[in-house]
Amino acid sequence: MKSILEEFASGDIRTEPNHIENDSQYDRTLKTLCATEQKLLDLLDDTGQSLFNEFVDAQMENSRLYGVERFIHGYKLGVLMTMEVFNINRGE
Repeated sequence: MKSILEEFASGDIRTEPNHIENDSQYDRTLKTLCATEQKLLDLLDDTGQSLFNEFVDAQMENSRLYGVERFIHGYKLGVLMTMEVFNINRGE
């Protein structure tokens, strides 16, 4: 049996949602985002669509990088909290 860290490192454990609940806030927001994107693309000419797609790609990369940083920070914070629990118990 693999350890949790081995499972995580091999990609068997993921931090992103595995399933989107129907009519959840996330589902509704995603549908709004997709519909709005299509309406905007319909209004733009080829040059505008190309520029918009470049913007969307950069925004997605920015969101990915931000998510990685948040995950790393949260993980480190959780480890520090765990360490504090063990340090308090040793001092008492």
